[in-house]
Amino acid sequence: MSPVAYVLLMFGCTDDGTACERIAAPEQVYAGAGQCEAQIDSALGSEIALRADYPVVEVRCVKVPRKASAGVRPARALALR
Repeated sequence: MSPVAYVLLMFGCTDDGTACERIAAPEQVYAGAGQCEAQIDSALGSEIALRADYPVVEVRCVKVPRKASAGVRPARALALR
């Protein structure tokens, strides 16, 4: 088993993308980057993304240590930006 996992996270951002906040959404964990990236369009079309009160919604796959993938902290995810 790989020591890393990929977590799909959703962010609400300003129009110019200079400020983003993590949107509360269930974390989805994937074994590989390709599996995670394949879900980005689906996440952007989700009810959570469509109802978000932000001008721009971004979805990113963030690489995390596998043991940490059960509870990714928003501050850590934003630092990886």
